[in-house]
Amino acid sequence: MQVDVVAARALMADSLGFHIIFALLGVGLPLVILLIEYLGLRRKDPLILEHAKRLSQATIILVITGVASGTLIAIQMSLMWGKLIEFGGPILGLAFGWEGYAFMLESVFLAVYVTSWGKIKGWKHMMIGAVVAFGSLGSAFAITLSNAWMQNPTGFEIVNGVVVSQNPLGALFSKTGLFMVTHSVIGYYLATILCVLGVYAFYTLRYKPQGRDQVAVRAIMLRLGAASLVFVTLVGLIGHFQTQYLATSQPRKFAALEMVAQTTTQAPYIIGGHWTSEGTVEGGIRVPYALSILAGNSPDTQVKGLNEFPKEDWPMLFINTLFEVKMFLVGVIVIVPLIFVALHSSKLSKKLRDWRYKRITLLSLLFMGPLAIIIVELGWLVAEFGRQPFAVNGYLRTADAFSATGSVTQWGYVFPILFIFLFIVTGTALWLLFKRQGKVQSSKRLL
Repeated sequence: MQVDVVAARALMADSLGFHIIFALLGVGLPLVILLIEYLGLRRKDPLILEHAKRLSQATIILVITGVASGTLIAIQMSLMWGKLIEFGGPILGLAFGWEGYAFMLESVFLAVYVTSWGKIKGWKHMMIGAVVAFGSLGSAFAITLSNAWMQNPTGFEIVNGVVVSQNPLGALFSKTGLFMVTHSVIGYYLATILCVLGVYAFYTLRYKPQGRDQVAVRAIMLRLGAASLVFVTLVGLIGHFQTQYLATSQPRKFAALEMVAQTTTQAPYIIGGHWTSEGTVEGGIRVPYALSILAGNSPDTQVKGLNEFPKEDWPMLFINTLFEVKMFLVGVIVIVPLIFVALHSSKLSKKLRDWRYKRITLLSLLFMGPLAIIIVELGWLVAEFGRQPFAVNGYLRTADAFSATGSVTQWGYVFPILFIFLFIVTGTALWLLFKRQGKVQSSKRLL
């Protein structure tokens, strides 16, 4: 049985890791396209609108892949995690129902949006795109709320081993849920902005746009670079307050994440250390009092350690390493766009400003998108591994949530093959789309 549980967890991790790439792009692209369309309408530039149109066509492909991979995950949930659905059905069902309505709104209006370029013009067309963005936000909102309930379940009581929800809305709209939704969704927007910025870096390297197209592309890239700095600032602020709340709402996860072995005040912040199998911390640089200040704005804040919890309830202790890698990469995606935007300053010499679109700068921007996606993946790994060994934190263990099917290992081969096939088909479709269209040409009918 234990082998099957591990196999099922590995399969879900692979599946969700694949799905989140297309889910975050499906959430973020409608907003990014709206920003580019707004820029084109404000400047009355049909070339910028043509760029927005192309991105909307790519969004269709990515959303289809997201739907396909999400459907496969739903099948896995029913095959392997039926006891989780049974346990949390009164609450999870409400969130999944909302997600269905939000996705219907997004998909219907996305089809109208993409097919109505040049037919419905100006701000009316942009309003259709706003509905798409609202629908994609609603989908992310509902799904993230359901996960937040699993992280910190509230708003219910258990009668004869069954969850009886006294307040479904209160259970979903918890403080944990609001923190996770805002942090996750803004992170998706940031990752998508950097992905699109990387696409335009590639476009510049590949086609070397001149004249009006060069002006359009550079205008888009500058706005995306500036937007990334705004969103990374928001993510950082929300992440700080979320971490403070984590210290009190999920102290077990916080202790593992921040390497707190013993409950203490004046806790140091440890950089680069590692856990031993006995639950002690070795190595690393210790910043005195910093963790207590981070957790409660005072060096006298008490931080719970892992010693407060039974060893069988400890999370996977390597989440600290994942978190530190994530934060290092966050620094990279801050510095590179910041330098790119700063190089546009009129106060700099022409020699420095010329570095904006040199090959090394464009190549650096090209890698920001993949790095941002890796950061999102690492964030979810920290959240999910930090919840273990529970599926519903404190109530339902992962091993107990598993539905014994006797065929997990077989599914473990089938689903990854399907995901690889989806990835190849999606990549080929996107490549053919942009290869066929080539360099962007002006189309005044879009105005």
